[in-house]
Amino acid sequence: QCVKNLSVVICVDLSKPETIWTTLESLLNTIKLRVKKVIAELKRDCPSEANQLVAECLARYGPDHPDKDNLDIIPVPITIIGSKYDEFQNFDPEKKKIISKTLRYVAHHHGAHLCYFSSKMEALVMKTRGLLGHLVFKTQLSKTVVTDHSKPVYVLAGMDAMSQIGQPPAIVGSRSPLDQWKQLFLSTFPQEAEAVLPEDPTKDSKYNESIIDSVRIQKDEELERFKKLQERKMREEVSSGINAEYGRLKVYHS
Repeated sequence: QCVKNLSVVICVDLSKPETIWTTLESLLNTIKLRVKKVIAELKRDCPSEANQLVAECLARYGPDHPDKDNLDIIPVPITIIGSKYDEFQNFDPEKKKIISKTLRYVAHHHGAHLCYFSSKMEALVMKTRGLLGHLVFKTQLSKTVVTDHSKPVYVLAGMDAMSQIGQPPAIVGSRSPLDQWKQLFLSTFPQEAEAVLPEDPTKDSKYNESIIDSVRIQKDEELERFKKLQERKMREEVSSGINAEYGRLKVYHS
């Protein structure tokens, strides 16, 4: 039932294009498989609600959208946020063009919103805050579309089109437009090997944050004390229960 209220936000680092495709592909595939499974279960238990959920996502494109039959829309609201726009804006124009067009195509293909963001640029903070507020509280949403790759891109689901994005160069062996964009992106920005996360990322020295870590240590200690207190109370309750039962048995036998 929670899938009806689900919204997914994926954040990619525009300043590190060598991680963008790997991040997007792995997360979108994981989301797609999970949502597909949940929708199938919902269809079995409550087909009308499942159909309504899918219909609401398709409605963003409308019956007359020229691409509606060539998309692979994930039937939950998805937002792709491109962070660190303040660094990205200084990239080579051709690289910015490839990154922005690829992100637009991926977002359009999966039925996702696309929004560029920088914590150092107040206008982008406000625009992203408005988008997230809409996802959580269903507030009014700015529908001003920005597709110019020399500016912070902002495109809501259903408001883009393949004809506006354009076609990537034809690449031998590419079977679909999505695959063509993938090959163009990978040939321009070879991806880093996926990092293997440690068993507990919170203890990874690469992510040290002195203030946060000190608070985390304090909370861990508080949790440990709480667990020990609960264990002691449980032992006392069990011991008290056994003593009470033993007392009743003594009275009964006497």
